[in-house]
Amino acid sequence: MYQRLIDISECPRNQLEFCLGTLAEMTEGNLYEAIEQYSSQKRIAYIHFRNVSGKVPTYHETFIDDGDIDMLRVLTILHKNGFDGVLIPDHSPQMTCAAPWHAGMAHTLGFMRAAIMAVERGLSPG
Repeated sequence: MYQRLIDISECPRNQLEFCLGTLAEMTEGNLYEAIEQYSSQKRIAYIHFRNVSGKVPTYHETFIDDGDIDMLRVLTILHKNGFDGVLIPDHSPQMTCAAPWHAGMAHTLGFMRAAIMAVERGLSPG
């Protein structure tokens, strides 16, 4: 149904808020095909970069590097299509420590930076 929304207006500012976790939780569709389709059309404004395991109604959020989504594959598709939008670290699980939210977010940001560098240097699969 995203394509229907995009087709309503040809304006390049008609773009999507694209949540990886939400789409991965769905029982239908292919996340990687959706990323390819919309990023190749330059229709993704920003991406909620989070990972999950399972499908609706039985799923749970995971650390960025420990779910069903191959985040390097996602970044490889985006890089190939010249994505220049924003990646937003989202719903990072908390760690058991003095600063649980901050530690989880630091883990996510570190993974994201290393993964982006790997993709840009051609070190990722795909």
